[in-house]
Amino acid sequence: MFRFEKYEDSLEEQWDKFIAEKSINGTFLQSRRFFNYHPAGRFKDVSLVVYNEKNNIAALIPACELEQDGKKVFFSHKGTTFGGIIIDKKHHNAKHVVVLVEELKDYLKEQGYDEAYLKMTSDIFSEVESDLFQYAFQHAGYTEHKELSTYVNYATYKEAILSNFAQGKRTNVHNCEKEGLECRPLTTDDEIKEFYDILCENLSKYDTKPVHTLAELLDFKNDRFPEECGFFGIFKEDEMLAGSMMFYFDKVGCAHTQYLAARQAFNKLSPMTFMYYSMIVEMKNRGYKRISWGTATEDLGNYLNMGLITSKEDFGSSYCNNLTYSITL
Repeated sequence: MFRFEKYEDSLEEQWDKFIAEKSINGTFLQSRRFFNYHPAGRFKDVSLVVYNEKNNIAALIPACELEQDGKKVFFSHKGTTFGGIIIDKKHHNAKHVVVLVEELKDYLKEQGYDEAYLKMTSDIFSEVESDLFQYAFQHAGYTEHKELSTYVNYATYKEAILSNFAQGKRTNVHNCEKEGLECRPLTTDDEIKEFYDILCENLSKYDTKPVHTLAELLDFKNDRFPEECGFFGIFKEDEMLAGSMMFYFDKVGCAHTQYLAARQAFNKLSPMTFMYYSMIVEMKNRGYKRISWGTATEDLGNYLNMGLITSKEDFGSSYCNNLTYSITL
């Protein structure tokens, strides 16, 4: 029923048009415009374009090839939050999806892959729920991995925002307001650099670094995604105490906190709590339906950071699972 062809650069415009205009579960994070920020050689791209019997694009599968423990692995995708099978409305039905997932497995076997991983778009960033794909992957013998994520759903959130918070978080916000803290957009490259320095300081506690470089963040802001990302800071007078980088998924009315960070020297005041509060207010005022905090898990959900999930729960958050499917071929 379907034909799988390897992606070529000549298809970039068609790929991005399918993501933006036809797909029901694709986001700019799966566009070639996004993948192209990666330097050449970072990933071995083995993305697939899926054609139907009439030679029209039915689905896209962004992917890279890995070698793990001597095994050839198809991974969709290491270079972005989500990969998976991106499909249009016409083909999102049992007749097509069940066959597509099965035929993909057969194709990957033929290509000599030993394992496959597909990280599907989370439901909160999709126009449709993922139940059909969940069944199709189970039917094809895949293993499902759940990563626990949290978000604020304004439809079920109490109108008085602070009434959704745990008492400790409400106290933090009141104290920050008494100290004169305020939230405002970060508009200059120097402000982004200051935020990035705070982010690096935060992550150094865990002996790690941000996924993106400062140059990449500036590229996102100034050139690649000026409409899809934004930066905010919490200030006490002219001093930045905390900052955030936001991704905007306007197609589905969801905003996502890509990065949140605060100066450790001000932990007692808790500007991070004020950052969360300010983003909840800001995104609600902008008309978004949801604001996502991201996952609190690692290792495909096998490890849950209890401190992190508890902190996010204290803002009155709801839960969703990011789903990854794996199979030994």
